Amino acid sequence: MANIVGVTLNSDQFIPNLGLLSTSLSPALSDNRFRTGEDYLRLKGLPWKGQYWTFSAGDFRLPGQLLPSSFNNLYMPEIAGRGAWVEATHGERTFGFFYGQVTIANTPRVVLRMQVPQILGGFYYRQKIGTRLLVGARLMHFSNDLAALRKESNLLPQTDLERATTLTVNSLYTVAGPLKLFGEATWSMAQQDILAYATRSVPVSVLAGPIFTSRFLTVRANYALQNASYFPLLGSFLGDRQGPYGEVTLRPMRRLEFYGSASAYRNNVAEDPTVATFQNSSESGGFSVQLPAKVSLNAQITLLDLSTRANDASPWNTSKNQQELAAVTKQFGRHSLRLAARDFKQTSISGYQRQRSAEIGDNFRVGHLTLGAGIRLQRSISNESFSSVFYRGSAQLSLKRFSLYANFETGNDLQNKTLFAANTVSTTIFGANLTVGKNWEFQLEAYRNNLVTALNPESIFVLQGQGVFIPGTLAALNQWSTYFRVSRRFHWGKGGALADLARYSLGQAPLKGTVEGFVMERLTSGDRPADGVPVVLDQDRTASTDAEGRFRFAGVAEGSHKVELALQELPAEFDPGKNTGNTILVYPSKLSRADFDVIRLASLQGKVSGPEGVAVDGIVIRMSPGDRYTTPDSDGNFYFYNVREGTYTLAVDEKSLPEFASMKQPDKFVVAVHPDGQPAAVSFGFQIHKPEKPIRKVLQKNSF
Repeated sequence: MANIVGVTLNSDQFIPNLGLLSTSLSPALSDNRFRTGEDYLRLKGLPWKGQYWTFSAGDFRLPGQLLPSSFNNLYMPEIAGRGAWVEATHGERTFGFFYGQVTIANTPRVVLRMQVPQILGGFYYRQKIGTRLLVGARLMHFSNDLAALRKESNLLPQTDLERATTLTVNSLYTVAGPLKLFGEATWSMAQQDILAYATRSVPVSVLAGPIFTSRFLTVRANYALQNASYFPLLGSFLGDRQGPYGEVTLRPMRRLEFYGSASAYRNNVAEDPTVATFQNSSESGGFSVQLPAKVSLNAQITLLDLSTRANDASPWNTSKNQQELAAVTKQFGRHSLRLAARDFKQTSISGYQRQRSAEIGDNFRVGHLTLGAGIRLQRSISNESFSSVFYRGSAQLSLKRFSLYANFETGNDLQNKTLFAANTVSTTIFGANLTVGKNWEFQLEAYRNNLVTALNPESIFVLQGQGVFIPGTLAALNQWSTYFRVSRRFHWGKGGALADLARYSLGQAPLKGTVEGFVMERLTSGDRPADGVPVVLDQDRTASTDAEGRFRFAGVAEGSHKVELALQELPAEFDPGKNTGNTILVYPSKLSRADFDVIRLASLQGKVSGPEGVAVDGIVIRMSPGDRYTTPDSDGNFYFYNVREGTYTLAVDEKSLPEFASMKQPDKFVVAVHPDGQPAAVSFGFQIHKPEKPIRKVLQKNSF
């Protein structure tokens, strides 16, 4: 009998520009002993030194697999400990450190973290290089208290390691499209309590293989060589196996799929003649098809050969296993009917065994009620033949604030007493859930977890080769339990889920850098700083240059930004140069540079004079090069503004002169314009020469 009473307090608080502060406290009393669940203080998303930092004290969990892979024959348990964890992330780069005592969960419902006699510390690093390559490295050190471990009857240690150090390097490379290559190499150094016999040293473990995934074809294959100290985490069975694995899935059409897999493994890679040795080979194949009228059909055949011996002096015990499965599912109305048949055969040194079973089940739903039931008729044929019946059922009633559910399994389950076991634990449960108001929740459960697969070394070896997790602790796995929980939620500030807060914290506390640059005047005599020139960042923030021509934007969020001259606010004495804008990338705690140029402008002025009383405001003065022109005022004064540095020619358009006017010499001027010089002044003059009409005398002769 085990009694557990406790309380769990969780809090999540977002602090602007600091991150998400999370706390958890779960004190409990179990068998008159003080226990704890998930207890930690964690700050996530702190922007500091160009990284997003996570600092955690107390219980922590990390994925056991450094890089993700989609191999179905591999299972990597999580790393759970009680100590300290620090992680820093920036873009595609992550590195971290952890240290503490390993913990495992010792109850199915009220999760208490039980410390086991193992200290674990490590450092890890992940980095994406380019768009195709993902690499990672992890260094870990394990230290076991063997004297305390031997007192833990509920733990199944894999070896007698006192300490071990492992260095793992992983890579995942995308060759092209759906084709990827996964590789892993692990160097390990271990020390055992008793000096083990070894005909050869195996300090290196390797795992490599391709992954091809497309709509029509999926291929996964790998070869594993893992020594006994590959991943010696207490509560798990990993390492000490060697062999190839491959699987193929073919989908020639949308409703039809063929699949197959094969593997061959052996343990005792160090070839120690004093330990037990297991060898197995497995081949499996099948198909599934969606037929008309909502009928689904699938079938599978699996062959598994297992050979075992206690040591090199013992004979081999060979077991040949074959299992054939077929199932048909039909949906009609509110029902989902399933028919299944299984035929299992085993030939071993102990004799011949055969199991046959037929199962029928149905799921029915009406309104808020869902019901399910199934019955399996089983027949075992061996030295002592017998028949049995296995029942299962489920019910669920879901209303707005109240739900009632039940799931039970009873009878002699022969299917899960072979090497083809699909699971290791069956659960019978009855429960109800009630929500009162917005913040109160009541939950009551009665359940039983029953170990249905005997955890002998042969089962562990075969099942883990199929990617099935076998827990290393057997505490509280064959008893009835009752569970009652009352939950009360408190909210203050702006509400939001934990995931929303995490995303919000990353968005509100970005990593920041600095944008800086110079604006220079382009002169023939050399460049010089331009003072008072406005520069705009993302059409939002504006900064003006100082006497050195420098502008600066501090606290700019990481990422791509547009920096350009504020042309609408550019002083009248400047013209934009060739470089007026640029898109730059800002990196945390670093300086990003953007330089621009402007051209300072000058002016030209002059005067046009002519005879008194003659209008001059219609005369056109042209400037070349260029097509600019102007006209004088009534006093004859004219101006050219915004003139860039250079040499220009000014001339009067004679077509615009008054009638009978002609220019005095010179009729054009060549002027050199410099921004620092005085405005150049020129003077044009013209005169009027009215032509005299010739006098012609006409004599008229008169005759009388």
